[in-house]
Amino acid sequence: MSESWQWIIWLVGAAALMVGGLYGYLEYQASLLKTRTTAIPGGLRFSAHGFSVEVHRGAQQVVVQTDRGRYVHQALEGGEEQEQDGSLTVTLPAPGLRIEVSRAMRKLPDQEEAQPTGLCTIEFHASDEMAFTAQGKTGGERSALRMDHVHEKIAMGFNQFAGQVRNWVEKLEKNLAHQAQLAQQKLDAEAAEIARAARAKKAAAQAPMNEIDPADQIVQWRRTAGFSGTSEVGYTQDGKIDWFIDLDTRGRITLYANKLVIHTNLLGATVVSLGAELEIGVRDEYWSEAEPELQVFRLFKGAHSDVRRAWKERIEILCDKLRSGEISVR
Repeated sequence: MSESWQWIIWLVGAAALMVGGLYGYLEYQASLLKTRTTAIPGGLRFSAHGFSVEVHRGAQQVVVQTDRGRYVHQALEGGEEQEQDGSLTVTLPAPGLRIEVSRAMRKLPDQEEAQPTGLCTIEFHASDEMAFTAQGKTGGERSALRMDHVHEKIAMGFNQFAGQVRNWVEKLEKNLAHQAQLAQQKLDAEAAEIARAARAKKAAAQAPMNEIDPADQIVQWRRTAGFSGTSEVGYTQDGKIDWFIDLDTRGRITLYANKLVIHTNLLGATVVSLGAELEIGVRDEYWSEAEPELQVFRLFKGAHSDVRRAWKERIEILCDKLRSGEISVR
């Protein structure tokens, strides 16, 4: 074989090696940008070069594995933040999870606006608060995981997967909110029943007034209430007290009607004209945000309309002053 042919063979071999090497390099670079979403038992898995994200539906968790990330977590009740960097495996609660994908931007001196760098940041923000509240548990923590320098092609592929995760998380949160609402409604109903039973028991236990002189009864009520204000009283045909109201300038009030007496104040009270009577609703000792029912008294039967009008205005003025904080019952 001539020397020229040998040179040709060497050149062809070298070219083949270069082409093969270039092809291998391009294949390797392409493999670094590949993403995959696969089903796993009870969930989904997103895989890419450098990190993976798994959804575990049964446990309501998301597990992130990354070669390079920054994880920060802190107890919900406060305390020092804990930080970890590098290769990480982090388990995050799905309820309350937020996933953000953002482009990294850079502004060069000769450019008016920042331009995309071709890289992205992926962030996970999670908290145990929602799940723990629904389960009646205490403790828990809030956390954040950040992955920088993710190639834009990988980040866009992950964002599609993240959309599925967001939809799943939204359904979980709606379900938890519904469960919490049902639990609260049950508690409210139980509190209302307890309050109604307590009111009935208290009303039944009140001493009859048949043997007490009306004037002495009013003195006794004022002693119990701890104040003596402006009052009005209505009597039955046999001279017994039919209704009674005693009101001081700080909004403290004593009411009696329908054989029930209460010593309270006008905070949150209502007053309505009902024909020839005034209906006054006040908070009793069983009132709460969960059981906001007001104790209602109807008074001023037989009183002149001018008297009812004057009392209604007086009560409304004091209600407004209590609401604005101009006066206080304490």
